[in-house]
Amino acid sequence: MRHAGESDLPQVLAAGGTWHWGTARIDWTFELGDGWDLKDVTNVFLVPFVGDRIVVLRLPTGHSTVGGTVEPGEHWCVTATRELREEAGARLRPDSTGPLLHPFGILRCRSHAPQPYRSHQPHPFHARVAAWCEVEIAGEPTQPEDGEQVVEVLLVDLDEARRLLTPEAVALFQLAAAQRSRGVDDATWSRDNVRLLEEHYLRAPTPEGQSGKLGDAADWALSRRLVVRPVHHDGTFLDLGCANGLLMESVQRWAAEGGRRLEPYGLDASERLVSLARERLPQWHDRFFVGNALTWTPPRPFDFVHTMVDLVPPRRRPDWLRRVLREMVAPGGRLIVRDYDGIGDQLRSWGLPVAGIAVQPRGAKRPQEAAWLDAPG
Repeated sequence: MRHAGESDLPQVLAAGGTWHWGTARIDWTFELGDGWDLKDVTNVFLVPFVGDRIVVLRLPTGHSTVGGTVEPGEHWCVTATRELREEAGARLRPDSTGPLLHPFGILRCRSHAPQPYRSHQPHPFHARVAAWCEVEIAGEPTQPEDGEQVVEVLLVDLDEARRLLTPEAVALFQLAAAQRSRGVDDATWSRDNVRLLEEHYLRAPTPEGQSGKLGDAADWALSRRLVVRPVHHDGTFLDLGCANGLLMESVQRWAAEGGRRLEPYGLDASERLVSLARERLPQWHDRFFVGNALTWTPPRPFDFVHTMVDLVPPRRRPDWLRRVLREMVAPGGRLIVRDYDGIGDQLRSWGLPVAGIAVQPRGAKRPQEAAWLDAPG
């Protein structure tokens, strides 16, 4: 972890400072890096990028950044996605060229205030994580019930931000832009991806939600059942990114309805999700593996391997799929890649030999598509 005062930290952040809020005095310091224990985080400060521009909010009271308070029992990355939706009508880009939500620094604040003030702020110590992300504007921000706080979402560059925001906020924007331009390594990308997904999945109230699908069992089947269409004989089935194991259960049942017998296995990079899967499916306890799909070596090849490409960093995907086909799929088996419609064309653009495509319409929703590659016999 790198600390404030290093050469790449803007002076306004390296110096720290004091804010005044009513009768309270808040002393703050900033640390650059991402290796801390973030359990004590109480607030988030977000730098959302849309292309090369940054999201800023315009309120009747002035301009503001995106962020908010971590609710009791809520993880900070869940707060971040909630605040993006509610404040800016934005969502994380599903296929970002960088990490999905990357922390790059932490503001540590200590408030000094009279007792009446502290009665409303029971925690005099605050840790505010600063994170950058790639987003897309997906709708209108949530409006307060009284209708008085009208929010306008602006996309600005750093020069425009300097005219609108405090020097501290602009310095954080500057740091985020520098981090984004440098990119992140594979391990950081994977760690940030796991953190974001497991915090959302583990809080979901349904098995479908714990496996990354909004909606009920019927929605799940409509979006996932096409995975068994490429299954052309009995055999083993490996789900890369298995989460709570629901797809493993489902494909075994769906294949049996078509007269095929599958023996499912699963891999996930999250130990917590694999623990949940083993609790749900104790009969398959030894069929779940913990590992990073980018580097994992299977104990043996499998007849059918299912994945989505967003398990690994974008620049790694073409070569990684070639390795999966070569090292994880048994001779005569198939690699099944599922995503929205167009994934088959994407695979072909990478020079991969797509053997077939299945498309599942979903009414007003974007169709799902499964493309498969045949392993040499």
